[in-house]
Amino acid sequence: MTAMSYDVIRALFDHPGQGSVSMLRPDGSAAAGSPFNPGSIWGAWGVAIDGNDHVWVANFAPNGGLTELCGARTDTWPAGMKTGDAISPPGGFKGGGMQLLVDVQIDAAGNVWTDNNWQNLDSCYQKAPEGLSTECGGQGFVVFYGMAKPVRAPLIGPARPLEN
Repeated sequence: MTAMSYDVIRALFDHPGQGSVSMLRPDGSAAAGSPFNPGSIWGAWGVAIDGNDHVWVANFAPNGGLTELCGARTDTWPAGMKTGDAISPPGGFKGGGMQLLVDVQIDAAGNVWTDNNWQNLDSCYQKAPEGLSTECGGQGFVVFYGMAKPVRAPLIGPARPLEN
């Protein structure tokens, strides 16, 4: 990467809440209200949908957190909310082991898995001392146990709620 792209990324990191996610209809057109920006999306890199049709967004930004949004199914929204509203707290869900998140997945037990990346931005651009040069990659996963409605993985077609 060039020095310019390093500066651009650093500038983006200094402006939290600038990201958004879009919902598309089957014909490819944007849904009403899309794109959605509840103020807690900051460099969305990964998106997953749970069994309640809630949208989970992994934010690739320092302290970006994990954002949970209302999906299209009105029966699963908290009172007074609508599609695209943040269910998660301001800034998203956070944990001490989180770095810059690049993906999010929901497993069959309703656990929300995120994976870390870019432990040290300067190391990714060869501006760090030699002793820190391996800190570009992330260190592990962060799991939020039981926070999402489980899904039954489809063999074909859309994800469906897990039936009890």
